[in-house]
Amino acid sequence: MQNKKIYLVITPIFPSEASFRGPYIYDQVKALMKDGRYQVVVMMPYQFYKKESDYDYDGVHVYRFASYCLPTNAYPGVGDCLSLSSFNKAIKRIGIHYSDIAIVHAHVTGNAIFANYVKKINAHVKTVLQHHGYDVLGVTNGKFANYQWHKKRCIEYGITLCNKIDLHVGVSNEILKYLEAYNGIKLNRKYVLYNGVDTQKFYPMKFKHTGFNIGCVANFWELKDQITLIKAVEILVCQGYKDLHVIFIGTGYTRSFCENYVQEHKLAEYFEFRNEVDHCKLNQFYNLLDLFVLPSYWDAFGCVYLEAYACGVPFMSAKGTGITEYIPEKDFSKWVIAPHDYLTLAENILYYKVNLNKQELLYPIDINILITQFLNDLSNE
Repeated sequence: MQNKKIYLVITPIFPSEASFRGPYIYDQVKALMKDGRYQVVVMMPYQFYKKESDYDYDGVHVYRFASYCLPTNAYPGVGDCLSLSSFNKAIKRIGIHYSDIAIVHAHVTGNAIFANYVKKINAHVKTVLQHHGYDVLGVTNGKFANYQWHKKRCIEYGITLCNKIDLHVGVSNEILKYLEAYNGIKLNRKYVLYNGVDTQKFYPMKFKHTGFNIGCVANFWELKDQITLIKAVEILVCQGYKDLHVIFIGTGYTRSFCENYVQEHKLAEYFEFRNEVDHCKLNQFYNLLDLFVLPSYWDAFGCVYLEAYACGVPFMSAKGTGITEYIPEKDFSKWVIAPHDYLTLAENILYYKVNLNKQELLYPIDINILITQFLNDLSNE
């Protein structure tokens, strides 16, 4: 290990050659490395019954260790002693001394157990817990999610972990409000760190295309609400706007419903459904668009909006998603709809198609700028 103090990242998801999940955490790690103040070490737990090996992904080495939590979040906290023992062995294998760790940055509440463990050994460590989804304590996870005893356990366990953390980081203000709403939660300190964009990967390119292209990148889940976009475009097609072309990228349980709706309403020539693509190939896709629309209504923060914006493509969303914090309130009528409001979405799409008005945002989108500001705040604290 080098002489720099260590910035330890503990994350449940990170991209690999086999999976593109977690590109926003990868971008964050790369920005931390680029800043240069710390030596960044990434650790990723795996389920104890699935032996996983360390691996490299595009300049980042990921160290794996076994986690002994029960499958499907059956009973949070069971197996913590075994998980901590596995974590400790991995720390020794890597060659880290706890005294050299300056910051432990854990992603999602369950991994706070490791940050708090490091803090017990090295009281000078700053512990950071980053929250990515509105279900911050995992009460809706697993097959027991509908049982009150399970919800109670998740909340009690999560609050115990969270109250020991030095700094809570939310990918939006809204997600921190969800966390603070729990009785008994005491946030020592909080910070909003938006999921920024690596502008070396997402940038404007000059591609010529015909018609008016609308793009949407997301899993096909109910809360992503792709059907609202389909119904909005259906209205415009019925009004005579035949040059519209919508491209969906993603898979999930609501996709078949959306595809069937398109077929039944004879709209197939206006819609295209594609499967997931490598994150690094999205830049070209965004640059073929005129507008990005994802009418998600319960989303802590969608990276795809800012990726499109970085390519010069404005975006539209719905109230209830963290990305709306980037949009000035005076401009909501142009870019933000009420959940499921396909009538207003149709009006907004048409207004933009005719006027091509410029979209203004409130905050920086470059992940390197956002991480620099974050580290400065940590240093000043």
